Amino acid sequence: MRTAFFGGTFDPPHNGHLELARHILKSGRTDRILFVPAYDPPHKLEKKISPFADRVAMLEMLLKDEPAMLISDIESRAKLTPSYSYKIMKLLEKEFPGDTLQVLIGGDSLEALHTWYKARPLAAEYEIICYPRKGYGFDQKKMREHWNDKEIDILSRSLLQMPFFDVSSTAVR
Repeated sequence: MRTAFFGGTFDPPHNGHLELARHILKSGRTDRILFVPAYDPPHKLEKKISPFADRVAMLEMLLKDEPAMLISDIESRAKLTPSYSYKIMKLLEKEFPGDTLQVLIGGDSLEALHTWYKARPLAAEYEIICYPRKGYGFDQKKMREHWNDKEIDILSRSLLQMPFFDVSSTAVR
């Protein structure tokens, strides 16, 4: 079973998240999507976010009729502060033994992936699935500043061709 880790603050989760997940499942690149709300998102340390339990409850309402979409509270159980995707993926390996774990990110995150904690091992050990984000594409020249040719080839194959979902949690709030 291929399980795609979809991490985020999800404050709040919205129909854009749902439609994105549906399109990715329809693409055949994964079998299920695991929504993993961030317990202590490292990129939002200075921002006020809704309590973790509230964000999980909102995800439960959004995904209630979606059997191929699961929610994990692993970040709250792990209590990693801050929480990094690579560390969570290592924990998920234990919870989903035998699954092929994938990492689902947006084009904006792909462009900044080199700045992530343990970015190279993350990209080497897990298949990256990248969905388009408005204003972000795969710029090989930029990628060459941080990645070698083999890594660029792997990351370029991560890109999905699908519509943009131009909605954000910030706009919903």
